[in-house]
Amino acid sequence: MPLIFGSVPILAAVAIQLLISSVSSLNITNEYLHHACNNTQGKYKPGSVFEKNLNIVLKNISASSLHKGFALDSNMDRPYKNIPPDTAFVMLQCRGDSYGPKCHSCLAEALSGLRKKCPRNKAGTIWYDQCTLDISTYSADDTRVLYDNYLCTTNPKDLSGDKKMFDKRKQDFAKKLMSEASKSGNNSKGALYATGETMMMGTTKLYGMMQCTYELSENGCDVCLDWLVLYHPFCGDGKQGVRYMCRSCNARFEIYPFLRT
Repeated sequence: MPLIFGSVPILAAVAIQLLISSVSSLNITNEYLHHACNNTQGKYKPGSVFEKNLNIVLKNISASSLHKGFALDSNMDRPYKNIPPDTAFVMLQCRGDSYGPKCHSCLAEALSGLRKKCPRNKAGTIWYDQCTLDISTYSADDTRVLYDNYLCTTNPKDLSGDKKMFDKRKQDFAKKLMSEASKSGNNSKGALYATGETMMMGTTKLYGMMQCTYELSENGCDVCLDWLVLYHPFCGDGKQGVRYMCRSCNARFEIYPFLRT
């Protein structure tokens, strides 16, 4: 049966755990976060060449191990130059703690979500808690950072205490994680991915995560994260948590642990 952008039920929302808790007691979710339908690349018809090409790419990605949590595939061979019409590109980036089977599960969830939200679009992006899925008629390369569809969402709870000091320490922490994420060759957690925690005020800890899509170079990752987080200093101002998202990178900070160990 052809793969089309149909419909899928969305996972029930899980209440945010605001108390400091151990990672072992953490309830990992894969909630839907955001999507963007790209209407400039048009739509495809059932049985069209593009749909057949898209099916080929999705089948190849689904059959792969995804042990690195990333896939960028097309129905044409590399290098991606002189791209013919109806070529399908698919990019999947799973969060650094969601590789392998967890990545496959997120791919299925994200594909179902994109089918519903962008029916028969040749291009679209969807973000879930544990992965990002992008479908397009063209491919990015390691010199091109895609800032498309920037979004900032915040934890609804306000901070207590010295908010200016908290935000200053969060920014310093962000710079540290940014440096680790963009140095993929020295990053034991995986390429272009970094996590950590830091003491804030009193007994409060701040947990953070930064990640770039695997097709970026180290410099491209640094540029993307710098723009995403440091160029938007008022995003999340005075809040207990914040997420930053765009096509090429994402980041998150919370006062509770939200990643698998």
